[in-house]
Amino acid sequence: MIAMRKILFLTAAIVISLAGKAFSDVAEKDHEHKTSHGGVVQEAEGMHAELLIDKSGQPKVYLYDEAMKPLEHSDMRAKLTVKSHDGAQHERDLNFSKDPKEGPLLKGEPIKGLTDWDTAVVSLKLKDSWTHLRFSHHTGAGR
Repeated sequence: MIAMRKILFLTAAIVISLAGKAFSDVAEKDHEHKTSHGGVVQEAEGMHAELLIDKSGQPKVYLYDEAMKPLEHSDMRAKLTVKSHDGAQHERDLNFSKDPKEGPLLKGEPIKGLTDWDTAVVSLKLKDSWTHLRFSHHTGAGR
């Protein structure tokens, strides 16, 4: 009887965990956004941020409203912390720029030697507090 309960409990646990994974995958796919610049998008505080680190290692963050229309935040403070696949960590201040081709964005100094990255955190000072957006990069994404 005890063995039967264990099997039943184990089966229920597996079904629940698989169902949760299936629903989270659907939710992630429903919330994907087409990116204008080929970067990785995250959402926070009613806006979206697209992170791109170009081939020269220059970090760029594009800000959008909920409808994915570009936002200008010339007075915003922003910082980037990025970890490469080899575990090295790099930090950059991001400054507002209005590029004639790319539109409004936050740019940082290039990170020399960075050809690929694993995780990044963009910290934005919104109003009186900091908001942190975590990005994950899989090889080949955002390029």
